[in-house]
Amino acid sequence: MDNQRLIDKEAREKIKTALDTTLLVEAGAGSGKTHSLVDRMLALLASGRVRINTFAAVTFTRKAAAELRGRFQTELERAVLQARDKDNEIHDRLAEALHYLEQSFIGTIHSFCAKLLRERPIEIALDPDFAELEEIENSIFRENCWHEYLVKTRLEDEEALLELERAGIT
Repeated sequence: MDNQRLIDKEAREKIKTALDTTLLVEAGAGSGKTHSLVDRMLALLASGRVRINTFAAVTFTRKAAAELRGRFQTELERAVLQARDKDNEIHDRLAEALHYLEQSFIGTIHSFCAKLLRERPIEIALDPDFAELEEIENSIFRENCWHEYLVKTRLEDEEALLELERAGIT
């Protein structure tokens, strides 16, 4: 593992310090992506480039979001304590971020999109009380829609079903 760390040490440092650059980090499980992301998030806050109320960290899974949220809070608390006697500006920025942590967004891509949709539902003619479907609910919903389509098409357009069959869609 030490050799691995030496190989990607420069890339890890870039994640933490290239704060004016958008980066794509692709790595296997257990490689330290969450650690690197938390380091970057702390560096962005400490530098003053962002404030916690404009902060968004988006993951693909709820498990990853929960882990990121927990580790970020833990490291932010630690960073506030470490900066207390070293740099007042950084300490104040980090302490403010910790105080207003709930104003940041750390969650899944689905919950992030839902948050955006809830901010302006009227403009896009969306019921403000909409709810995201869970994976199983989504699967059942799609299956029901497909069956409804097949029944309707069988009654109204038998040729369309034959076209689907010729295309290999059953």
